[in-house]
Amino acid sequence: MAAKEKMNMRVNRLQISILLMFLSTIMISSFIILRLSNINSLTVILLTLALIILCPLSIYFFFILPGSMPKILLYLSFILCLGLSYFIIPSSQKYFFNEIIVWLLPIVQISVAIFIVHSIVKGIIRYKEINSNGSYTFLETARKLLEPKLGKGFFLEAVITEISIFYYAVLVWFKKINIKRSEVFTYHKTSQIKTIVIVFSIIIVSEGVLFHFVIQWWSNIAAWIFTVLNIYVLLYMVGLYNSARFLPHVINQDSLIIRLGYQSSVELEIRNIESIKNAKQGGIEDKIPKDTYYSLLNMDSPQYEIILKEPVLMKGTYGRKKQVKTVVFRSDEPIKMIDRINRIREQKSK
Repeated sequence: MAAKEKMNMRVNRLQISILLMFLSTIMISSFIILRLSNINSLTVILLTLALIILCPLSIYFFFILPGSMPKILLYLSFILCLGLSYFIIPSSQKYFFNEIIVWLLPIVQISVAIFIVHSIVKGIIRYKEINSNGSYTFLETARKLLEPKLGKGFFLEAVITEISIFYYAVLVWFKKINIKRSEVFTYHKTSQIKTIVIVFSIIIVSEGVLFHFVIQWWSNIAAWIFTVLNIYVLLYMVGLYNSARFLPHVINQDSLIIRLGYQSSVELEIRNIESIKNAKQGGIEDKIPKDTYYSLLNMDSPQYEIILKEPVLMKGTYGRKKQVKTVVFRSDEPIKMIDRINRIREQKSK
């Protein structure tokens, strides 16, 4: 299996190398040829078609199709190649390019609208089918809906992260927190996360209003881009606090889940715990070891440190992953939580 994986990696690298060489050749040669003084109309048409059609198709056959990437990347690659073509083709040779854009853009807009409506209707139907018994959360259902379209790589994780931010910042206000089980332990009540979110939200709003009017003197578009980014950061902060409320630590019969809102989490088997000890107190400037999962804000003081026998996978936003051997965390009921873990460890050791 390892040899087969290495072979696949070599093939993928070779395909990407060929793709980059092919695209570079077409774009550089088109840039040079289209600026020649004695170029004829047929050459302009062929090079324009190569930039608009051949480049996206080559991306599809060399990159998207072999890697089973989401087909929506073909549309994105087409838009990217269209934008690059605009800069590659000089103004004096844009007559054919402009004619294509006139009839092509309405077709693209209509097709995108049809695709979006079809995806929404299909998504609603599949959502009802997948979550007919109510066993999945909103985000778990969203992941199951998007996996067939986006695959299981970075693109899916990035979309799920953005959905999570919007869900916990906006939609979750209409849900009630239901944390009554003895094996669930919160960590947001005694944390500084609420204070940090409130302070930073006030700063973001004040700064956003002030700098919007300052930047507007220079550029209206830049001012609105800055404002949209501020709104996004505000949603991220509010979503982080709400996710910390709705995503507590969980102790099961065989496993333990430690979380920091939607930012990150780690699931480990209780039998994999080597020891549990009081965490070392450090400062904000202290560097966290690479093999340590720090499940709290730097402004909070850590309470306990779990040493593992074997490394486990920590999962973060946008598909971030790393192997960790130590888990540092805090809880609103630390003694009760540690007692619960130790009781299960004793039962497993018998």
